Amino acid sequence: MIAEIDSLNEHFDKLMPEERLRELFNVQDEQKILFTSSFGSTAVVLLHMLSRVKPGMPVYFLDTGYHFKETLDYKNQVAALLNLNIIDVQAEERKYRFTTENETWRYNQDLCCYINKVRPVEELQKNYDVWVSGLLRFQNANRVNMKVWERKQDILKFHPIIDMTQEEVMLYMQIWDLPTHPMVEAGYDSIGCFHCTTKGNGRSGRWKDSAKTECGLHI
Repeated sequence: MIAEIDSLNEHFDKLMPEERLRELFNVQDEQKILFTSSFGSTAVVLLHMLSRVKPGMPVYFLDTGYHFKETLDYKNQVAALLNLNIIDVQAEERKYRFTTENETWRYNQDLCCYINKVRPVEELQKNYDVWVSGLLRFQNANRVNMKVWERKQDILKFHPIIDMTQEEVMLYMQIWDLPTHPMVEAGYDSIGCFHCTTKGNGRSGRWKDSAKTECGLHI
């Protein structure tokens, strides 16, 4: 399996981000490819590429029930602009209600993330071989060594824009006149659930005053 990953990375490393996405559909069954998006500050880049490469491809949005209204409005704006096929995914109602009634994010952020983010995606992954996400190396230290292809348990992870710099992301958005998440101008570089997001550079505004830097989806 390591040899397979190495071979994929050797091939895909030579390609530009959009070329990687096109090549993915040449080497993998479309029905076995899972796309997810947070509709965060940089999400529109990969979504725009997808709209060019494979229009109508399902994109799953993890609706935790705790998103900022601005994020939900932005999701609708981008979906309409790019004619995206968005499918909302949520935790089981009783489990979500547990985190709400007990305010789980106050005393066990990992559990809250697992119930509302990780577990719903784990259920989704059972039907797919490849999971595509818009992670970027510059976002935090945990991602700096990530490759285009990686394996996480029983699924292959594909990061077509992983090596784009912050400047390249901004330039791409400018060239294609793509909308910016409205909270970016207010000082939010990374945007998640409203309980655990504050203003800050990079992901420093996530889970402030905590050692936590990831929700658990990508580690």
